[in-house]
Amino acid sequence: MVFICTNVEEIAEEIGKKHKEIELTKIISLDFPFLSNEDNAMLISIPAYGEMSRNLIYSSKETFALTSAKIESLDNFKKIINKKYGESTIVTLLILKAVLRNYSQEFGRIREEMNRLEIDPRIEIIEEKGRELRKLTDRMEGLFQLLIELKERDIQSFDTALIPFEYELLNVEARYLLERCRSHVYRIASLRTKSEMQSNRELNDTMKKLTVIMTFLSIAGIVVNVPGTVGAIFGIPALSDAFFESHTLGLVIVLFLTTFVSIFLGYLYWRSLGFRR
Repeated sequence: MVFICTNVEEIAEEIGKKHKEIELTKIISLDFPFLSNEDNAMLISIPAYGEMSRNLIYSSKETFALTSAKIESLDNFKKIINKKYGESTIVTLLILKAVLRNYSQEFGRIREEMNRLEIDPRIEIIEEKGRELRKLTDRMEGLFQLLIELKERDIQSFDTALIPFEYELLNVEARYLLERCRSHVYRIASLRTKSEMQSNRELNDTMKKLTVIMTFLSIAGIVVNVPGTVGAIFGIPALSDAFFESHTLGLVIVLFLTTFVSIFLGYLYWRSLGFRR
């Protein structure tokens, strides 16, 4: 008989009655799938995402399962349920399928974020998605290893011989999702490179703008200093009284010419650098 428990305390109480040595709290804290098969009792703990954060399956003579996932109806497996360990096998299979579906949805969410990062590769978001993807990949590797162990171990309450096609299909789907997760880990590296290239372009643009600003300030300084220097020399009292006291108009023309020449030379220098905007 299979019992679907609604909380951890309920399933922990049932496990504690028969296996006091099992520390369920530590098992639940693990961030990867866990399988124990001792004394003809199977215990599986699988982390997940969202509301389906934890899935527990305990099987001995009775099966207690904890999951918030919406599993398929058992009516689809009527022929198998009536067989020995058929019900516990089907419930375990359906929970495994629900976990795989949950992982697939998480992968889809991360992939959509990565698609957006292709347009705007922001390094801090890339690193965040990289951590999430690595965590999902580790969980997928644990789930795939769990599927292998469930098939290879002699577990009475989970008989893969009753569901050969369904279990093989589940293995294929898990392997496919695991490979997709691994391939997208390399995509994260590509996004990092793209982000670095964009940062370098932005840095080059900033340096170019700073160069334009410094060039403009240098030209402005030259324009101001040349006529200022000329005016300062002509403004010396002894020199001014001796040569320019009666030639004020000539002094103005000289200052005008020096100012014009400095502006013209500054403009030619600006054009030679290619800064036309």
